Amino acid sequence: MKPHPPADAQHPLECRMEGAHPQIAGGPTAIRFQLTNRMEQPLWLLRWNTPFEGWRGTILAVSYQGQDLRYQGPMVKRGDPVAGDYLRLRAGESQIIGLDLSQGYDMSKPGLYTVKVTGGVQDVIQDGTQPPRPRDRFQPVELTCNELTLDVKKGTEVKVNY
Repeated sequence: MKPHPPADAQHPLECRMEGAHPQIAGGPTAIRFQLTNRMEQPLWLLRWNTPFEGWRGTILAVSYQGQDLRYQGPMVKRGDPVAGDYLRLRAGESQIIGLDLSQGYDMSKPGLYTVKVTGGVQDVIQDGTQPPRPRDRFQPVELTCNELTLDVKKGTEVKVNY
């Protein structure tokens, strides 16, 4: 992965994305999503609407040759979270997850796709208290991630070496 430009020194999370290769139109379109705790103490992150929960909302914006693509995955309405809805990151720890963009977006045409993170983590607990906490006490954190450009090829354009 290329180094991610450091965010504001007070920002608790570093975010990175990278594409897996090859990217084939109509097939899985895999990316890796990584969050790193930049703080000197553990954090609790609410998984809701992040890649760590799976496809449940639109934290990503995907466009095809400049045209925004509509998210086609599930959307969820919720009450208050439970402890299991949170992910713990120790000081300096990273969590990485793979995503298949074709599960939430139409990635069937060859060409250039752009992927951006447009949201953030709905609740980040930085003060050492244990999750969960009610929605009216959430402390959201916006994410600043690298923008990703994916060159998706036709299946016949991809050479596989054995």
